[in-house]
Amino acid sequence: MFPVDTIKTLMQVRGTNAQLLSADGSAAAYRGGMSVVAGHLHSQGGMLRMWRGVQTMFSGCIPAHAAYFSTYEGVKARLSTPTPAGLGSSSSSSSSSVTDAGASSSVNDTMAAGVAVALGTMLHDAIMAPMDCIKQRLQLGHYGNSVVDCACDIIRKEGLSGLLRAYPTTLLMNMPYALIMGSTNEAMRELLNPSGEHSVGTYVAAGAGSGMVAAAVTNPLDVVKTRLQTQHLCLAPAPDVCPPTAASRARSAGPSCPRAAAAECPRAPVAYTGMIQAARALLTEEGPRVFARGMKARVLIHAPSVAICWTTYESVKHMFGRLHLFE
Repeated sequence: MFPVDTIKTLMQVRGTNAQLLSADGSAAAYRGGMSVVAGHLHSQGGMLRMWRGVQTMFSGCIPAHAAYFSTYEGVKARLSTPTPAGLGSSSSSSSSSVTDAGASSSVNDTMAAGVAVALGTMLHDAIMAPMDCIKQRLQLGHYGNSVVDCACDIIRKEGLSGLLRAYPTTLLMNMPYALIMGSTNEAMRELLNPSGEHSVGTYVAAGAGSGMVAAAVTNPLDVVKTRLQTQHLCLAPAPDVCPPTAASRARSAGPSCPRAAAAECPRAPVAYTGMIQAARALLTEEGPRVFARGMKARVLIHAPSVAICWTTYESVKHMFGRLHLFE
């Protein structure tokens, strides 16, 4: 799903300031729909162009997800309501209290899952936020797709805060995302599979549904996060395409005119450093519709991603349980 994430990033970057438009005159491309953006990217470098920055995910996902699921299991186990020893009694006098206790336990378990996911997300984002900043800048075509060059340039010119500028926004986005996703996932699994038995179909359906809901609800914050991390960059032109506006420089720079292309893609100064400042600027400059940009792409990313993630996790945990590991 990474190519869809690249499309989402380009749909959310700023496209109203002339300094931030693509040097090859393709500003309208990433303000259009997903198919338009995909076509433009393909024309720049084929399918490989859509995979720029994917190495950041490989570098950060393993430690981030290890921290996430470790925290999730530990916190959920501590917060979940234990089942009383006599809950299964069949006496008529206690049937009402058993029902009430069971309902209360179900609600508490759902909330415990949401809190556990939220706390796990805090550790996850501490690892992934800097990698996401690098990823989005590489997705725009800068730094020759080099993670090291990008990170060094950000630290040199913007300091460590450049890597972490969107971390508060990322947390404020992912905390409600985690709560919504975790609680919805738990509720859907309870609805689809009340027995709680191992069911791959249930994990897939609940994961996809919870991912769709959480992605759609938190999309406005995702737009703000993208702008904070890419506000001063334009969509870099293809390295082998000379911008029409640089024709006079092309004759002196050579057929591919890489220096001319770079000159036509200037960096603007950082305009805003915080979430509220960025959100106000977006609302003033582009109206409320800007917060819906990339929503369809984001839903298409998160629905299968959450389904695969939770199905794999639950299946592996079930396999370990049958092998009596970690007991």
